[in-house]
Amino acid sequence: CWAGSFQAVGSCLPPPSPPMAARRSRALLRALGRGSGAVGGGYVLGSAALYAYDRDDFDACLRLQRMAWLASRMLASYSWHMHVAAHPTEVAREESLRLCHERHAPQVRDLCFRNGGVYIKLGQLLGLMDHVIPFEYIEALSGCFDSCPPSSTRDVDAVFAEEFGKSPLELFESFEDRPLASASLAQVHRATLPGGRQVAVKVQHRPLLKTVRSEIAGIELVLSLVRSLEPAFGFQWLVEEVKENLPKELDFRLEAQNCARCRTIMERAGLANAVVVPDTYSSFTTQRVLVMDFEEGQSLAATARDMCAEGVRPHAVVKRFSEAYAAMTFSEGFLHCDPHPGNVLWRRRKDAPGGFQLVLLDHGLYRELPRELRLSYCRLWRGIALADGEAVLQATRELGVRSEWLVQKLNEEGRDGLGRLASASAPAGSVGDPETNAGKMLAAMLVAKSFRAVADGDGGFLRFDKDFRGKNTADDRAEVARYISGYFRGILEVLDSLPRPMILVLKANDCLRATASRFDVPPSVPLVVSCLACCKALRASGDFAAGGGWRIRWLEFRCWFFLSLEGAVSSRLRGLRRALAGA
Repeated sequence: CWAGSFQAVGSCLPPPSPPMAARRSRALLRALGRGSGAVGGGYVLGSAALYAYDRDDFDACLRLQRMAWLASRMLASYSWHMHVAAHPTEVAREESLRLCHERHAPQVRDLCFRNGGVYIKLGQLLGLMDHVIPFEYIEALSGCFDSCPPSSTRDVDAVFAEEFGKSPLELFESFEDRPLASASLAQVHRATLPGGRQVAVKVQHRPLLKTVRSEIAGIELVLSLVRSLEPAFGFQWLVEEVKENLPKELDFRLEAQNCARCRTIMERAGLANAVVVPDTYSSFTTQRVLVMDFEEGQSLAATARDMCAEGVRPHAVVKRFSEAYAAMTFSEGFLHCDPHPGNVLWRRRKDAPGGFQLVLLDHGLYRELPRELRLSYCRLWRGIALADGEAVLQATRELGVRSEWLVQKLNEEGRDGLGRLASASAPAGSVGDPETNAGKMLAAMLVAKSFRAVADGDGGFLRFDKDFRGKNTADDRAEVARYISGYFRGILEVLDSLPRPMILVLKANDCLRATASRFDVPPSVPLVVSCLACCKALRASGDFAAGGGWRIRWLEFRCWFFLSLEGAVSSRLRGLRRALAGA
């Protein structure tokens, strides 16, 4: 009875209160839920408002969001590899790193294509720098040089309306809506001027001019945050280059001026009938539209077999391409900074030297090289070719390169082993100073050889009969891949310390070497052309190497003899081997 009474009374009492900690936890969860809902709702409402107010800015924000997400995933992946994961051997560490590259390289390529515009331009810049970027990324980013997503006819008409107040058909007798080609910043249409002249019309992708500065600022912010979290990822030099030069590329009036100056340089170099630069039409040119002569030709992306079928030797094409860039870089200090194969055409012309012509396109980005910088670069090439380690290091000091990390790395390795260049400025048994090691690394990057191989080189880095001719592309890739893996952070520090114009010089140098490799032409050909041009530029300036001008003249003769022999004999033998293989 008493038990039943107590049970009845107990049922009427309130439930016992939960502990204080549990109440606080539930309150915190409720607050977090409300906060998350408020943030999510604000994000959705803000996105909807931005979409309704300005679709271009909304798309730019989406692109930045995609990049930030991928950057965070890659940062976590590489940081785990470098600082957390255990690797029993150096081989296991390199294999793990290679797997990271294989996993993320396609993701970077897909991001570039999905975002387009500025991001494809970044992918193209990285895709040429095979002395810096692991091969997996070079291979994946090679797709950035193919045709890019085109603008719609509606966007093209909008650009003409904004620039001219007219439609394309009001300006031209005919205008093909379908573009001939689409690149990262613009696309090209074929049209006919009043009077019947065929022209190429370059039309900028519509939203670029409006969003480019905000997009670059966003990219810079993301990469700065990444670098603050992981200093090894030092790609600030890349953003600085794009930030300075991309706005210039988006002004097509500057491109018309660059065309005229480039044509003058080719005439001075005796290449007027060998290298063609299209004429432009100022009355039809604005900031976002450029009209130039329509030039026929095939892209340098063609195969060596295609050239041989037309009776054109790939060796001669690579040599002339290199001569054109050498004239701009070493003689004039006016450098075409976007030299990928899609911007160069070749065509058969019986009345031209060698029976063919090159056509240089896309003159949107040039860089003036100050005289002292240009001559320091020439002295660097001369020192490399003469195996003059002291001259090499003096030239790299003039360029201001340094790397503290390389000194630390070599100390950890516990030995010098750097051979001839080390003895030029470092005491025996030491690892040298930041400037010395950075100079050796820059020399290695220029000739696309490993850090150790360049520093140990004997008898000149351009041993035409030994160091380059007997090697194939696979050997080069494997060797360079090993030194990129081992000295990656040092390479980034060297690039950070270089004068900014030198980044684009290195990019052009890489493009020439990649073009030679594509046509099975020895990489020594563009290197020797550069060496010959720098010798002529130094002689013209009165700058002679120690020991008198005879050394420069002897080096010029060696270069000339090598190019003549390589063109007359070796390239024909390779052509015969290709023909026999095809048969």
